[in-house]
Amino acid sequence: MRFLLVPGNNSLSHIAKCLTIRESLIQRGHDVLVAVSRKNSHSLQKLFIDHEILSDIQENDGAGLPTVEWFKYPQNIIDCINSEIDLIKRYKPDHILGIFRFTIKASAQIAGIPYDSLACGCMIPDSQEVLGFVNGERGREAQQIILNGFYRYAAIKTSMALAAFGLEEISDIRYMLKGKRTFLWDFPEFLSLSPKKDIIHVGPILWKHWPYDKINIANLNSGKHPLAVVAFGTCAPHIVVIKRITRILLELGFEIILAAGGQKEILNIMPDEPLVTACNFAPFYKIIPLASLIVSHGGQMTVFEALQNKVPVLVMPSQPEQAHSGACLERIGCGRRLVAPQLFQGNPDVFIEALARMSDNEIKSVITGLVNNPQTTKCLAGIKKVIKQYKGVEKLATMLEAGKQCP
Repeated sequence: MRFLLVPGNNSLSHIAKCLTIRESLIQRGHDVLVAVSRKNSHSLQKLFIDHEILSDIQENDGAGLPTVEWFKYPQNIIDCINSEIDLIKRYKPDHILGIFRFTIKASAQIAGIPYDSLACGCMIPDSQEVLGFVNGERGREAQQIILNGFYRYAAIKTSMALAAFGLEEISDIRYMLKGKRTFLWDFPEFLSLSPKKDIIHVGPILWKHWPYDKINIANLNSGKHPLAVVAFGTCAPHIVVIKRITRILLELGFEIILAAGGQKEILNIMPDEPLVTACNFAPFYKIIPLASLIVSHGGQMTVFEALQNKVPVLVMPSQPEQAHSGACLERIGCGRRLVAPQLFQGNPDVFIEALARMSDNEIKSVITGLVNNPQTTKCLAGIKKVIKQYKGVEKLATMLEAGKQCP
């Protein structure tokens, strides 16, 4: 079979999932093509992976989360769909998988190619949760109104583009993240959804083949200091936040790995501090098993790799989807939100300002309360057993090549 895998380009984690799925399908004897934006093409070139370049509505502003700018111009959406249709005609896939991409569903429908999607449970319309909030928290209702307004706005703009191809309008942009089958990389204990035949939890899908920095693992495993990993993904970080968190962790006695995610400015944070090691691309699969804590933006690939290794996660988000990872971690007793829920209207500074209002002692209290809590250790052990039940990429690849739902 011939598979076309098309990720959204706002995060390297979406591309990483594509590469893991690609590898599994190729091992099974299938032909697989991945298509990414021009900006992300260099990452695949370094790995000598053949790929196609496609425009993406994310390129309107380069943001790491869906924004008004992504959907502002229907013609841009039309252009993306046309470029996808052109690729489909040239490659002639038997099946298409979209990973958090808002246009490929329409292109597959126009071309008459079977289409499935891979996403997180909190970003499909079946979810009844409000990103970043749990029931009863102040501001939840206001955040729901704001988010619903954005979902509707994006749907209206996208519907204008869909009409150009004779496709039906949508009422919620999140419908574009669903396929005939929607595979979820999370699991019900993390975020519960009402059971449906077309929504399948496959579990975490990880990638271990970036050109990682070399790290002396023996030195990290000396036992002199607990290890904290500070990882804010591949989007632009707020350096002041990372510096402050790093300083506080040092004061608490941690040794620290700063995972820059390709962000060069992070590499120069405390360059002369012997207990701080900065990596352009940190080999998480090697260092997370040694860690006592991960401080993260809340990206789910990082979160689930931590949970697989029984490491608690402290979330300092820059947008609602990341904040919701923190809420889900609190629900299962495996992590905390560093700042209280914030009303998000498109400006990530609300989270930065919330952290600025916290004293160092308040931050230290959150960290020690998470790491030193025996209940955290118990919950992490339980969730590791849960995650082991999921086969991730193996189940997904099996279902893709079978073309029908597996038991």
